[in-house]
Amino acid sequence: MVFSTRDTLFSLLTLDGISGHEAPIANVMKKHLKTSAKDLWQDRLGNVVARYGSEDPKALRLMVFAHMDEVGFMVRKIESSGFIRFERVGGPAQVTMSGSVVRLAGESGSIPGCIGIKSYHFAKGDERTQSPSIDQLWIDIGAKDKADAERMGVKVGTPITLYNPPQELGNDMVCSKALDDRLGCTALLGLADAIKDKKLDIAVFIVASVQEEFNIRGILPVLRRVKPDLAIGIDITPSCDTPDLQDYSDLVINKGVGITCLNYHGRGTLAGLVTPVRLINMLEKTASKNHIPVQREVAPGVITETGYIQVEQDGIPCASLSIPCRYTHSPAEVASLRDLSDCIRLLTALATLPANQFPIESDSDYNQEVN
Repeated sequence: MVFSTRDTLFSLLTLDGISGHEAPIANVMKKHLKTSAKDLWQDRLGNVVARYGSEDPKALRLMVFAHMDEVGFMVRKIESSGFIRFERVGGPAQVTMSGSVVRLAGESGSIPGCIGIKSYHFAKGDERTQSPSIDQLWIDIGAKDKADAERMGVKVGTPITLYNPPQELGNDMVCSKALDDRLGCTALLGLADAIKDKKLDIAVFIVASVQEEFNIRGILPVLRRVKPDLAIGIDITPSCDTPDLQDYSDLVINKGVGITCLNYHGRGTLAGLVTPVRLINMLEKTASKNHIPVQREVAPGVITETGYIQVEQDGIPCASLSIPCRYTHSPAEVASLRDLSDCIRLLTALATLPANQFPIESDSDYNQEVN
């Protein structure tokens, strides 16, 4: 069966999986990967790992990863009236919450609902213009009372996701919830399809990770088993071609995947990535040789798993490829199928490189005696 980037992405976007509840996405990833991987496993935290390429135990080990979870919510309390109080899981944009349509993962299946808002006609002053805090919001599932909501399958701890079926826009763009990071998951499956029959000089480990939106560190148990020589993460990054961001950066949709030079948490630099220059050069050289468009990015406020992976073991060289995305962490993110395809092409070109073209220093380079 011919791999379709568009169809694969759309099928993943129909699934729901907040942090810690990624099983629906993990099952699809395993179904795709098991048909071609030389080895496939899932750890006890839920990370899915597939191995391709060289089986030489001394082969260079490249780990390519993307996270399966999406931002969302969790039931905190069911009111006696049947309305539901909830808590954020990850960082869904607060300004988009009121009036959003959601789905609850009830015990007997999906339950539709909406996040309530004070009726406009009775709202006064700032209530008409200001976003209410999460403790002032509730979810309406049409329940008569608490007992009715419980009969419908809702409990404290029930996962909640935003609901917005994927739609195609002009110029190869897609609008949906959870493009962060089902784009990355699609890229992993595209890479797996591209290299499944190729003889590779290196070992490639494809990892679909958990809980990135919650604590960014869900992938760490994988590292102790894979022991990669190099890790490349696939995630989204804000596209700066909208009226509010066009002066901030030159990274935009439909101009190719971004190569991260620097990112870090918006509230400080305790975690983040400063990509080694040698890896940036390798990525740009490979892209140029294969006529793949790429862009450089510096993105304070963006943090991914690379920020913690790089300090594991004896230090793991990390790079990050970023797919430009508008309206991040909202119910209506927008990204480009063209950029996604370019990302898959670049990953494929990297996976098929000879091992000696990866600029990875050995331990001996750092263990020389200092006189």
